Amino acid sequence: MVDACVANGILPFYGPFGDIADVVACEDQFRNAFLLGCVGAWSLHPVQIAIAKRVFSPDPADVAHARRVIEAMGDGTGAIMLDGKMEDDASVKQCRVMVELATSLAADDAELAAAYGL
Repeated sequence: MVDACVANGILPFYGPFGDIADVVACEDQFRNAFLLGCVGAWSLHPVQIAIAKRVFSPDPADVAHARRVIEAMGDGTGAIMLDGKMEDDASVKQCRVMVELATSLAADDAELAAAYGL
């Protein structure tokens, strides 16, 4: 589903989690969807909104690191050492995706905008 969505310019969203009382399983399922490439999930109950926001929003520290990688990589070619880790063109591509996602989410959420420094 994720590949089909991406190939057609559609953002992939995960379906709802039915057991609203089981917040642990809900978070696990949302996290699995995130790892598969989904950008969000349907929520059936208000308790699931906070879970989805936590799972599908990049951590502010990760966004800050991504910005540092992008800045340090310049034109995005070659490889560098940053904080003892190698960063290369694949790293900078992933970092750009993360910063774009954070910027998009922050446009509609003042709390995230402040957390991301936007």
